[in-house]
Amino acid sequence: MTSKASDERTESNRHAWNAQRFDAWLSAFGSPEAEARRIVAEPGQVLRRLLPYLGEVAGKRICNVQGSHGRVAVALARMGADVLVIDFAEDNRRFALELVACAGVVIDYALCDILKADELGRNRQFDVLVLELGILHYHQDLDRFFQVMRELATDGGTILLNEFHPIQRKLYWPEGPHHYFQTDLIEADVPNPAHNGDSLGRCVYRFWNLGEIVTAAVNAGFRIARLDEHPDWKDPTIPGSFTMLAET
Repeated sequence: MTSKASDERTESNRHAWNAQRFDAWLSAFGSPEAEARRIVAEPGQVLRRLLPYLGEVAGKRICNVQGSHGRVAVALARMGADVLVIDFAEDNRRFALELVACAGVVIDYALCDILKADELGRNRQFDVLVLELGILHYHQDLDRFFQVMRELATDGGTILLNEFHPIQRKLYWPEGPHHYFQTDLIEADVPNPAHNGDSLGRCVYRFWNLGEIVTAAVNAGFRIARLDEHPDWKDPTIPGSFTMLAET
């Protein structure tokens, strides 16, 4: 795929992610004030999938990649981390910054396409990169994506990726390809956090298999320290998500 075509896909996805997104977060979480109270009271609940891999959070410089509504970032900041969110959707940023203000914490939030993160001047600054649920399938060039991740991480830093399992997304998700090795792009609904709510628009996805993900991370200079697969939420007989911890 050419760079121009990839940029057009990114812009199309950006448009979809700004369609009624702020209202969708309100529908899912309630007001920023109410959600902030919940996070401040139990930040570990928001971070329950991540904390077993993070160790001590306080004092770490953490980049929350495509951090969306900011709940993970606020919980990390509440536990003492220095956090930057990079995300390209203004409605995500709006909800996150209202959440930050209500929680009484401080984070940075860069409105930026993650593949252009070098323009932020933050390369090699982060001890940990945190990526949670619904990141990789928005990218058509996985090698380029992990190369950007490597540039953000300090030498000796880590990337913590908690992501939907390719088997669940590719074989069992109703809008998935139902073919584990298919490489074609797919157009499907942008996620609506209200679950049974109306469609918020259409996004373009590229679903990767597990081998492609691991290989791209290794090729970018990461060493895989741990790879755990977790049962699906609805059907525990299949994998629903996985967690990859990798080091520079």
